[in-house]
Amino acid sequence: MRSPEPAFDLRAALTDELRAAIDELETIFSDPTAVHRGRVRVKRALALARVGSACAPGLSNVFVDTARGLMRNLALARDPAALSEAARAAGGKGGKRTAEAFDLVACGIEMEATAHPALNFEAARTGLKDLLALAQVWPEASPRQIRRGARRLERQARRARRRGIACIDPVARHKWRIREKDRHFASLILGDAWPGKRRRKTAEKIGMALGVERDALLLMERLVAEPDLAGDERSLRRALKALNRRRSKYARRADALAARMRSNR
Repeated sequence: MRSPEPAFDLRAALTDELRAAIDELETIFSDPTAVHRGRVRVKRALALARVGSACAPGLSNVFVDTARGLMRNLALARDPAALSEAARAAGGKGGKRTAEAFDLVACGIEMEATAHPALNFEAARTGLKDLLALAQVWPEASPRQIRRGARRLERQARRARRRGIACIDPVARHKWRIREKDRHFASLILGDAWPGKRRRKTAEKIGMALGVERDALLLMERLVAEPDLAGDERSLRRALKALNRRRSKYARRADALAARMRSNR
């Protein structure tokens, strides 16, 4: 007689991710990068909640809606840091004048963020505790339900990938990135409980390329809205041109990686 499959403890995995996010939030005043790490933990929990929709669809919907509100709040602190990092990364790939222009942009974004802090710390803490409370009442998921939830994520990622490849619509590209990260995080956390190939390295590279592409686009939009960040008109044109090259480069890289993943199915 065959022994039963070991069940993946979805509730424990969810609570572990959210407790880690709460721990990160408590350190943000001494470590600004903690916001990013906390957001990653919430994204990992979101991926698990979407897998868990197979056994608790209503609870999963409430969890996702609550997490979205929390992520919008955390983004108020994370987005300026991400744009500043993107500016310095773009500046490191050009000449001296380009680097100087991007350094000026990064400093301007950081000064604005310092002068107008936007994160509502208490609301973020409350949001995380609300998510933890939801995670702690998650029903036990059977191996079959875990497989069904994981395969649903896989299908969503494939659909978003198909629509996003070679697409010029930034909304479709961003949707692809979200679904790709959902799939990647879920496959990492589920481990042997993930049905099929995990393709960890390729998925990670696709997510990184799409992230750089999006950051470049957001930084371009910020510079168009606030051209004074670049200092003068010539520096602005130089920065926008460099960012557009960077955006195109990483968009092509993501498309190529996705095509390779599709051909190796």
